Amino acid sequence: MESVRFGRWELNCDPDATKKAYAAVSLGGPEECGCNPCLNFAGARNQIYPPSVLALLLNLGIPPNREVEIYHMARTESGRHLYGGWFHFVGSIVSGADAAKQIAERIWQPDLENQSEYFSLGFTSRVELIRKPFAGLPLVQLEFTAQVPWVLDSPEPS
Repeated sequence: MESVRFGRWELNCDPDATKKAYAAVSLGGPEECGCNPCLNFAGARNQIYPPSVLALLLNLGIPPNREVEIYHMARTESGRHLYGGWFHFVGSIVSGADAAKQIAERIWQPDLENQSEYFSLGFTSRVELIRKPFAGLPLVQLEFTAQVPWVLDSPEPS
């Protein structure tokens, strides 16, 4: 395991095990879904992740085009579209408050840190939608939100 510090978190990660698992994943979540909002996210992907986040993904062994899940939340007043999503990596959270903050018995809200004007992220041990190559491995979920321009020729959702 390697140690990585990012924001308020200290993480242990196994980049080689993460790369090996992702090598068995042929498409990212947006491409698997194929709906227009997901395809828009994929089409704008090169504008979404700040350089510091791309470097983090590389250090963790995560390909930036293999999001586990992407979901469209709303069109913002700025005209951008608010998305959420996550990646998994092999490792653990050593320190730093979990990015899934429990606010009621079965309700959590994200507690992310801003990385740019349009991108926030955090780490949680509450993992969801685990792909087969990751089954049985110790995982951390890298959660994010992003405000993304609409780049498709198709009509924007309101």
